[in-house]
Amino acid sequence: TEDDVYCRCLSRTLCHTATPVTVGFYAPCGHRLESLLAKVTGGSPGIRESGIWESGMRDLGLSAAELRRGHRKPRSPHGWGLLEALWLLAFYEPIVTEGHLRRKNLEFIFIRFSAWEFAGCDKLWAGLVTTLCHHVRQHFGALPLSVFHVLGSRPRFASGFSQREWVLKKGTCLRLWGLLLVLAAGVAILLVALLVPGIKDHHALKVVGSAVASLSGSSLVLGALSILKNFLVSEKKKIERLTNSDRFAGQLGFMSKIREEVEVLVDYLAFMEVFERRRLRVVLEITSLDLCYPEKVAGVFNAMATLLSDANAPFIFLLAVDPSVIVPCLEQTGCMKGLADNGYLYLNRAVTLPFSIPEMGARSRLRSVAAAIQTREDLMYRIIADNVAKT
Repeated sequence: TEDDVYCRCLSRTLCHTATPVTVGFYAPCGHRLESLLAKVTGGSPGIRESGIWESGMRDLGLSAAELRRGHRKPRSPHGWGLLEALWLLAFYEPIVTEGHLRRKNLEFIFIRFSAWEFAGCDKLWAGLVTTLCHHVRQHFGALPLSVFHVLGSRPRFASGFSQREWVLKKGTCLRLWGLLLVLAAGVAILLVALLVPGIKDHHALKVVGSAVASLSGSSLVLGALSILKNFLVSEKKKIERLTNSDRFAGQLGFMSKIREEVEVLVDYLAFMEVFERRRLRVVLEITSLDLCYPEKVAGVFNAMATLLSDANAPFIFLLAVDPSVIVPCLEQTGCMKGLADNGYLYLNRAVTLPFSIPEMGARSRLRSVAAAIQTREDLMYRIIADNVAKT
């Protein structure tokens, strides 16, 4: 149909566009957005589904040319790959090489954000950030992200054309070996003071041994507790606590805290790019924004600006809205000051790549009519058929 052609073009565009970017997905009828987004996320040739819809992951796969150039297949932080990822997180620093920048295999993480579900909260834009953090944590797993908070390091760019992607963190290794040696020395002194017959009466050695063992052991325990804390308390819960805190009720320091969480998330995605040996693209599909109040709509645009402020962020915002509805909402908010009360100017400034879907063509109308008369059993059969095709 005509809609298939338009959505296929946008799918191909997402594979080649530079990030971060905001794509304005403009459709005149709101009821078409769900079907059109489904065509975009799964309609591009070569994109196949390799995960559940909640994570929305799509994989372009590894081409033969990519294998000939790199001689290494992509990997994932699951199964045995989880142990490898934890080892690299703790003791190695990732390097962004020239070969990594030339990689053609992409992995898309599609995240659906319905603004209507968060329309009742005071800070709708905080829901966008928490949704992003939650799905990234769910996609890669909670343990690698928790270890990255404590031991991970931000990838740095290579100084030359070397293809070495991992460098040993000598400082971390020296500190760890130093703590282990001090701990072993403290335990040895304590055992000697407790077991050797001629030294049992000397309390000084017992005090020294217990003190040394306690200090070195406490450092290791504190590191483990920090990892456990980040494992139990997700980024979503942290932002929710900040939102509910009286200290940040007046936005004092709130955006800086949100910015720190976003920076950690961007660094983690850059680390996983090097580890998985592929390029990552996080696509946030923002829907139902034209059903919210004007001030909430402006808040979502502010949150998008916060997430897009990092030039290295692999974010693609797919803003699925009807401009004829969004523009009057923007013109009623205070963010229009200085723009001559023109909502289209503000929308053009926020959107990097506008993509308009024309009116429904004849073939698309016939397809919509056929879908409208389907029964509940027919819709369930379609889901089963799609699952068979995926396997």
